[in-house]
Amino acid sequence: MNSTEPLVLALIAATAVRVFVPDVVRGLRRLLGAGVRVGAAELSASRPVYGPAARQQEIPSASLDGPGEQPWGSS
Repeated sequence: MNSTEPLVLALIAATAVRVFVPDVVRGLRRLLGAGVRVGAAELSASRPVYGPAARQQEIPSASLDGPGEQPWGSS
């Protein structure tokens, strides 16, 4: 074994770390961001509705097919 071989291996390892670590970190950050977006969407989907939107959902819409009403043209 040559005396320069460990130095060469260390330089190769340092170069590989310098080249690939930023891409790995960027990928992990993107995965974490996607997980946060999915989690936020799940939380907002299961959240009860408050305010004007809730009041609009409680008001039944008038239709001709309701109980006690007859469609037009039938007498």
